[in-house]
Formats: sequence, structure tokens, C-alpha cells
Amino acid sequence: MNVRELTLSLLGDCEANGKYVNLSLSSRRTDKLSAEERSFLTVLLYTVAERKITYDYYITAISGRSLDKIDPTTLNILRIGMCQIVDIASVPDHAAVNETVSLARNPGERSFVNGVLRQAVRLKEQGDLPLPKREKKVSRYLSVAYSFPHWTVKHFISLYGEEATEKLLDRFNNARYTDLTVNLTRIDKESLARLLEGAGYTVEPSVCTSLSIRLAGSVNPRLLPGFDDGLFFVQDCACAISTEALGIREGDRIIDVCACPGGKSFAAAIVSRGEVYSFDVHESKLSLVEDGARRLGLDGITVGECDATCPREELFGLFDKVICDVPCSGLGVLGKKPDIRHRDNQSLQNLPQLQYDILSASVKYLKDDGVILYSTCTLNPDENERVVERFLAEHTGFTCVDFAVGDIKSEGGMLTLTPHIHGTDGFFIAKIRKEKI
Repeated sequence: MNVRELTLSLLGDCEANGKYVNLSLSSRRTDKLSAEERSFLTVLLYTVAERKITYDYYITAISGRSLDKIDPTTLNILRIGMCQIVDIASVPDHAAVNETVSLARNPGERSFVNGVLRQAVRLKEQGDLPLPKREKKVSRYLSVAYSFPHWTVKHFISLYGEEATEKLLDRFNNARYTDLTVNLTRIDKESLARLLEGAGYTVEPSVCTSLSIRLAGSVNPRLLPGFDDGLFFVQDCACAISTEALGIREGDRIIDVCACPGGKSFAAAIVSRGEVYSFDVHESKLSLVEDGARRLGLDGITVGECDATCPREELFGLFDKVICDVPCSGLGVLGKKPDIRHRDNQSLQNLPQLQYDILSASVKYLKDDGVILYSTCTLNPDENERVVERFLAEHTGFTCVDFAVGDIKSEGGMLTLTPHIHGTDGFFIAKIRKEKI
């Protein structure tokens, strides 16, 4: 099975079984691929998953058929072809067409695929690939041009306006970097930067946090010098900013109530040099925290299964800091997670209540004068400011407190990091203090 055939098979598997793209790439069917083949497969699979709204528009406009009139496998074959023609410059157009047509299962399908893709090549050469008229409806144009659901685009326009929304969508599609959080218990930031630069990696300026290093491009962290020695772990600097915002002091006792895969627990343990409890409702994922802590040499992390809405009573009032990074819609990380990019917004309606319940339960762990950090990786006021505002209105003895990380400052104890402005993931942070009784 060649790479394009495997891509077609994995796409079908993702759609039929709801399988995540990254898990599909971990399939045993990829074990015999060369490094070059695996790289091509990764690009094909992720790009098709991300850009299918755009490709589908081209396909329907060129073929004159609606999507429901095209066989699902045929549609995926056409998406693979469009991906190579439009977005993978290293593949010549004639090869993209011929190799994709060879995936077709019968003469009729081959003829249809060949006709659509050859017309796409002609339109691309003329600079005339079809898109909705921008002047007719900007949100529809942006949805198709940048390949985001229409409801998502309208949501962002309501928050930021049309011009800033286009910058945001462009950032999601084109930002390529890898942020590392430095394990300060083993190496300092400057020494790690020199080590990576010496190995040929480009260290870029990043948002002002003392914990992070940014590398240009998407890199495999396991191949970096220092990985096996536990000198760093991968984490967007937005998360490192949240760690600094929490104001952890050495010796603080900390609990992370939704810990998996463990990045915020690791950062907290590095800064505090103290005791960190890492809880999560998904027992199957706790090994990620255990393995990461072991590699980093963070012996102070205690891992346990716990539903964040049902806190452990024996731990009430024992912690200086609580990390409450709740499940969310993920609208701040759409550039990194193609699987959530195309979700229906109806599936997200119950999230604010769950988030409120987790926050309300988690403050029970705080000592007097302790601090809880409420955070999400979404850009949605219903999941962010309004959850915090509701909590404060319904709970006495808690206040939001302002914080600053470098030049970045909160307003009223809350901060939203946006990709097109701050160069990070989209991320919300609120810092809440429990008053002394």
C-alpha cells in the first residue's frame, strides 16, 4: 500500500469511526514507511483534515455536483488530489493528478476524478480557483478561503471584527513553531538555547516568559538534544504564561484538577520544587503524567484518578495554589487540532455549566489566601469571562486579582491571549484569590 492509498484508508477510518488524525498516524499500518514516506503521509493527512471545507467548495464548483451526490470514498480521493495540487508545491501537478486517479476503483470514477482534478490544475494556473464572493458575504468567503466552519467564523467576527478575524484565521493556518518549557531543575534557559542552536535548530524570540524557548517550525521533540535527559517538555508558551501568572512560590503545595497530559503540573513542580497533586478523570491518560514526570525527574508529583466535579474531601483546605484548566471548546488551538476544527457548535452548549461546576468544586482545595487559576484554551466569553463572573457572583469570599507576565497585563484579574496579537495559542486566564476568614 503506497502513501496515497494509506492516506485514503486512514481518512475513511477517521470519518467512519471518529478516530483522531494523530492516532491514525500511530496505526501499525504506518510502521513500514520510510521517514520520507511518513513525512508525506503526515502532511497529506493533516492538510486534508484541516482544509477540507476549501477543497469541498472547489470540488462542488468544478464538478457541478453537491457533496451528497458524491460517493464518500470518491470525495476523499478528490480531496487528496486537491491537497497536492493546491497546497503541496513539491508534488508536480501531473503527478498529483495521475497518482490520485490511480486510487479510483472503476473506469467511471477514474474519469470523474481525472476531469475534476485537471480542471483544478487549469484554474490554479489561471489564478481562478472558485471562491464565494467576498463582497456578497464576508463570513462565507472567510469560511471557505481559510477552511473553518461558518459558525466559527461568525463567532470570531462577533468578537474581533472582520479584519482581525482574517488575521486570526491566517495565523491558525500558517503559524509553525514549537514551544518548549525549560526544566529549570536541570538546566537554565540560556544553556538549553545554546544546546539547541548548536544542533542546528533556530531559536526564535517568544512571548515574554522566563520558562519558554521557541523553535522555528514543527519539530519532533524526541529528536532534540536533551529530550532523553529531561531538559524540557513541549508546551505552548501560553501555558507557561499561566504558570507565571499563578505566582507560585518555592515550597507551595499545588493541585492540578484536570491534569492530563501533564504540562501544567510539570511547570508547577519545576517552579515550586514542592508537592504537586495531578488528578484527572481519565485514568487511562494518567500514565502520560507519570511517564513525563519520570523523564523530567520531578519526584514531587503525585498522580491520581478524580472527577474534578467531585473533589476529594480529605484534601479540602490544604493547597496554596490550584490549577483549574477545564475542558473547553478549543477555539484557541484550531491551528493545531484539525479534529476539532470542524465540530458542530451544538456539541459545545453544555460546556459552560461543566466548567462552572469544576471551578466551584476546585476552590474547596484552597487554603485561606490561596489562589486558583481558571484557564481554557478557547476564545469564547461564555466559557471564559462569564463562567468567572458567575462564580464570583454566587460565591462570597473570592476576588479576581490582577497579574502581569513581562509586558502582558491582566484587566480585572483576567486575560485573553490571542494568536494574531500575542503569537501564542488562544488562551484565557483568570486568577482568583480566596480571602482570609
